[in-house]
Amino acid sequence: MKRLLIFLLVIYAFSFNSFAQQEVIVLSADMFKSHQRIFLAPLDGWIFRQGNDPKWADLDLDSNGWETMNPTALNPKMEDENGRLEGWFRIILKLDDSLKDTPFYLSRSLWAATDVYLDGKLIHSFGNTGDPYQAFNPILKYPVPIDLEAGKEYLLAIHFVDYESTFTQREIRLTPQNLQPFINLTGPDYTTWVSRDYKHTHIYVTLCLGVSFLLFFLYWFLLYLNPDQTLFRIIAWYTTVVLIGAIVFFGNTFFEISYSLEKLRFILFITFQAIMTLFGLFILEWVLTQKISRLSWALLAVLLIMNIPAHIFSISQPFAIAFVFMLLHFGKKLYAHRLEIKGAKWTIVAAVVIPTVAIIVQIILHKYSLDLYNEYDKLILSLHILTPPLFYLAYISVRFKETLSAVQIESQKLLQVTEEKREILANQNILLEAQVTERTKELKNSLENLKATQAQLIQQEKLASLGQLTAGIAHEIKNPLNFVNNFSEVSIEIIGETLEEMEKRETRDETIILENLEDIQSNLQKIHEHGSRANSIVTSMLQHSRGGSGEKEPTDLNALIKEYVNLSFHGMRAGKNPIDVEIVLDLDPEVKEVALIKEDFTRVIINLCNNAFDAMRTVTTQHAASLSVNTKKQGDTITIEVADNGPGIPDDIKDKILQPFFTTKKGTEGTGLGLSITHDIVKVHGGEIKVESEIGKGTTFTILLNHKPSPQSI
Repeated sequence: MKRLLIFLLVIYAFSFNSFAQQEVIVLSADMFKSHQRIFLAPLDGWIFRQGNDPKWADLDLDSNGWETMNPTALNPKMEDENGRLEGWFRIILKLDDSLKDTPFYLSRSLWAATDVYLDGKLIHSFGNTGDPYQAFNPILKYPVPIDLEAGKEYLLAIHFVDYESTFTQREIRLTPQNLQPFINLTGPDYTTWVSRDYKHTHIYVTLCLGVSFLLFFLYWFLLYLNPDQTLFRIIAWYTTVVLIGAIVFFGNTFFEISYSLEKLRFILFITFQAIMTLFGLFILEWVLTQKISRLSWALLAVLLIMNIPAHIFSISQPFAIAFVFMLLHFGKKLYAHRLEIKGAKWTIVAAVVIPTVAIIVQIILHKYSLDLYNEYDKLILSLHILTPPLFYLAYISVRFKETLSAVQIESQKLLQVTEEKREILANQNILLEAQVTERTKELKNSLENLKATQAQLIQQEKLASLGQLTAGIAHEIKNPLNFVNNFSEVSIEIIGETLEEMEKRETRDETIILENLEDIQSNLQKIHEHGSRANSIVTSMLQHSRGGSGEKEPTDLNALIKEYVNLSFHGMRAGKNPIDVEIVLDLDPEVKEVALIKEDFTRVIINLCNNAFDAMRTVTTQHAASLSVNTKKQGDTITIEVADNGPGIPDDIKDKILQPFFTTKKGTEGTGLGLSITHDIVKVHGGEIKVESEIGKGTTFTILLNHKPSPQSI
């Protein structure tokens, strides 16, 4: 009896070590989820141990040291230094009577490799957990049958192996919700659903690839027929991306692929999905604005770059921010042009909105519900692929109809206008001959009046120049006349003193008389010198006003420039609206006498100086007005530069300022002949005149003269 009790205690202890440490999970029919699936991964009865030992599948295993954890709690911290995560899960299951007579199957999702044991026996391997490791491809896979009876307890053990690296599985980084369908117990409805999904997938694949190819061919043919249509070119490239994207999207349905190829396919899938969305937005922007902005191209580049860390390293925030910014950017454009969206343009809006909403829904489902994502991803992808090019086809059709109607209306209007013009033309031909005769007479009279007016304007320009010169000459004559008056008064006083001294017959001082006579002589010489200066100024004025012989004579160019720059300056100061101008003369002493028509060339200097003074009156900058006149001799060429620091001449009128009658002055302030006459005089002297100007900095007129020109007459 004592031995029997000891034996029963041993049996009890063994049973406790093997089963009692685990809770028995009872499965019932009300635990079925969609498509008759019971998600086993999130159940609470799982125990886990990291590592590998084939004995861990045994029924009589001592599970002390195992931790309570279900497969949804897997996380990257459990990886080894190579990114490998290996371990065993065990759970005791029991089916209640509600599942009696129900055939059961095991299904797997996600790419990790697993060996599934039931009561210590291997019933199926999903992938290869050994060497070489091979991930399990869960795409379009039928479930595996499993024999289970209601009311009986079963030990389900799973050997789990996964690799976590950049280009391998990243499933343990998923949320616990997305890890729920890791391993499932399914009923026959799930097998039916897999068959239906298999059939629907191939229908979607065939439809998408076939329609994509037809649209690809159609749009490129339209572009061939209409090579000048930019919209056709954009849509043709879009359909090219769509065709490639369709092949990439459904590439995993053609043949069994490894996870590395699936990873590459997924990256290309996301990339082409972003490109297709942006291409659709490009087309919308082109239809609304007839251009694609640099910001739109920049968004395309940023999204493609952000796609790499988002879907390789699971750093999705930058991609999400860029995607939202893209939606805001194009939403702003759509709002700004909302009033222009009429008729066919609504199809373009629909071609953008529907696939954009589809991709947003797909991203949300992939992020938060893999179950729903797997259910509707093919439908969403088909909408994303096919709706834009079909809507663009509708846009072209509607736009063609609108264009055709507009052409018909315009044709009718054109015919009506043509008939009306034909009648008007018949009547006008009668009047035209009489009008031609009358207009010819009027043109002849106008030409004569124009010649007379031109002569008057030229004379007016000469008189204006003479008037400005006269003011300067008056200022120049004033100084020598003051000297003449002063020396005359002094001489009169000295003569009075001399006469008083001579009346002193006995006491007069001959020395004083001689000194006074010498002073009178000196004063008379100075009076003569300043009188000659005044005479020279008046003579120059008469020569300028009357004109000379028209023959070139050797002339001291530096002296002429110095004199007439000075006269022009004083003339400006004596006129209305005088300004303070710093005169800077840099005259090359190597420039000697030059053959000039002096009377004409003085007008060149005066016109350029007056033009500079007028320009600098409008200077509003802080720097003082300055006129710089330079001469320089280089070989046989003499250069004259007249530069001011006025506001400069705009580029659009720079080529017009030397044309006759062109002026920027208001009202009757200018005739527009000053610079034109200056240009003509320089040409007569065998030279050329150039203009350089920079807005806000000033203008420089450069005259190039041949040192030994052949004599010419004006």
